[in-house]
Amino acid sequence: MTTDGLADLIVMTVKAALAPVIADVAAVRAQLAAVPDLQKDVAAVRERVAVAEVRPGPAGPPGADGIGFDDLSVSYDGDRTLTLTFVRGDQRKAFPMTLPFLHYQGVYQDGKMYAPGDVVTHAGSAWHCNEVTAQKPGDGETVWQLMVKRGSQGAQGIAGRDSYPAGMVAHPVR
Repeated sequence: MTTDGLADLIVMTVKAALAPVIADVAAVRAQLAAVPDLQKDVAAVRERVAVAEVRPGPAGPPGADGIGFDDLSVSYDGDRTLTLTFVRGDQRKAFPMTLPFLHYQGVYQDGKMYAPGDVVTHAGSAWHCNEVTAQKPGDGETVWQLMVKRGSQGAQGIAGRDSYPAGMVAHPVR
């Protein structure tokens, strides 16, 4: 092969390899030529949207008046639930709210249901209820949490300065 033939072969190979790149560049140039027109179109659309945003929309049909404080009653169940009830004509909306406070229920009673926030005494300790349960506190479950632990019995102290032995106190005669 001659030098000229080799050079022609190299040129043809490079042109063939560059053909897709040249086509992509031509396509990008065509798209870039359309950008100034696109920028003008976007600016026009922005202006129209801005005008539409400041115009008031068409008025809809008049709505019914809402329920207000004049229609409100409040009830308390004596335990932990406060209920707000709104009533107007046939419309009624009730909103019960369970108040989150500690509620002492006295000494634990077998079979009684306890709710979260209830506090009971059992075996000399105070227990807080975490879940609805009738289970006894201290059974190793997580439904009750120990709040105050019973202390151990202390030693008998010495008689105080003003103490009297049993039976020594005389009752005044009246």
